[in-house]
Amino acid sequence: MSGIRFEFDPRSLPEIMRSEPVRAELKQEADRIASLARSIARSEIGEEFAASIEVVQEIRPRGRPTAAVVADREDATDHEHGTSSTPRRRVLGRAAHTRIDGVT
Repeated sequence: MSGIRFEFDPRSLPEIMRSEPVRAELKQEADRIASLARSIARSEIGEEFAASIEVVQEIRPRGRPTAAVVADREDATDHEHGTSSTPRRRVLGRAAHTRIDGVT
């Protein structure tokens, strides 16, 4: 039986990870999570908080690309984890886990 034999070269992994298709897929998934987080934030906190949620892309020092969903407000940590005066809402965490668990 003849055919094509493929042998993966692990040295190519950094180049693959930095490729545009991989980065685009990371961004697309982060955009989905951000959209869900904005929806949760609008219903539980308000429009201003929802508007502060964005996707930030970067290449880590060892070459791994990331696309993170962040809330760019001083009180974002308070809403995510809670304080004595702010209830814990976990807007970003819930949005990410909903996507990971396949609920949406």
